[in-house]
Amino acid sequence: MAKWAAIQEPLSTSLGVRVALSRDNQPASVRDVIDAWQQDESFNRWFNGLLADSPHRAFRWETPATTAKSLTDAFEFVLIDCPSLDRTPDQHAFAEHFQTAKSGVVTFANLGGDAVMVVPCPESEPRAYGHLAAFVRQAPATQQNELWRSVGRAMQQRV
Repeated sequence: MAKWAAIQEPLSTSLGVRVALSRDNQPASVRDVIDAWQQDESFNRWFNGLLADSPHRAFRWETPATTAKSLTDAFEFVLIDCPSLDRTPDQHAFAEHFQTAKSGVVTFANLGGDAVMVVPCPESEPRAYGHLAAFVRQAPATQQNELWRSVGRAMQQRV
C-alpha cells in the first residue's frame, strides 16, 4: 500500500496554501493521483481529510491544467481562502442533472462546453453542498469517495 504525504507551503499572499503530494517519499505525479482517486478508497479518505483540515471556512481548490503532456508532472494544488463561497447552495441550480443521476455524483459539461463539472447530488443537510470545504467536512463519507472517483474518471477521460 502506498504511503501518501502532503507538503504545504503558504502562498505569498497569505490567503492560501500550495500543496504538493508525495507517494512513498517521491513526488506524486498527476497520473498517480488520477489513478488513486479512481481506485483507492483509502487515498480518497486521506485526500478528503487533507482538504477538510484546511483552516479556511470556505476555499477555492485549484490545480494546474491537466493535459496528456502534464500527466508525468508533479501533482500540486492550491487552496485559496474564499469566505464569499460560504453560503447556502441554490438547490435548483443543477436540478435537471440531479434528476437523471444514476449515483450520488453527476458529471456534465459546463454551459460554455469548455469545462467538465463534477457535482455531488444533495443527499444530506443542504449546507454540505454549498462549496467544496463544506462538502469535504459534512457530506456522507461514501459520497465523498464517489466524488473523488468521479473527479479521477473525468480527468482521465479529458486527457
